[in-house]
Amino acid sequence: MKYADVILPLAVANTYTFGIPIELQASIQIGCRVEVQFGKRKIYSGIVHRLHDHTPELYEVKPIRSLLDETPIVTTAQIQFWQWMATYYMCTLGEVMSAALPSFMKLESETYLVMNEDVFLDEVELTDDEYMVMQALEVRKEKQLKQTTKNKQSTEESPKKNEV
Repeated sequence: MKYADVILPLAVANTYTFGIPIELQASIQIGCRVEVQFGKRKIYSGIVHRLHDHTPELYEVKPIRSLLDETPIVTTAQIQFWQWMATYYMCTLGEVMSAALPSFMKLESETYLVMNEDVFLDEVELTDDEYMVMQALEVRKEKQLKQTTKNKQSTEESPKKNEV
């Protein structure tokens, strides 16, 4: 099996090795973006840093989920420059990648809340927070979890209009 070391847009010290599925082995190249699962539920796009045939011994290799680019979006020279920057500025290669790429090229998994229409909720039994989330979902049908927690924090931090 062939493997790829992938730079993830995270503050982790190393690249991580993923297996290259047979259908992607002919087309994957250094500098291409790939979609990978990191951890149990997180999905990220990373940049292929190195291709090799060495099986990692410390952990079970997960396969690359998909190839996001037909041609590399980053050159080998740029990756070498990123490595120099990471060393010089004492940060990780993932942090440099995250700063260097525009946000639309970075895929990060997000959690969405969706109202389950099959479940009856008694509004009296809900906490204030649960009731606010339920009302927001009734209006929007789908809400990003990050947005829900930001909205809650901003309402807690903002002063009430009737206070003097």
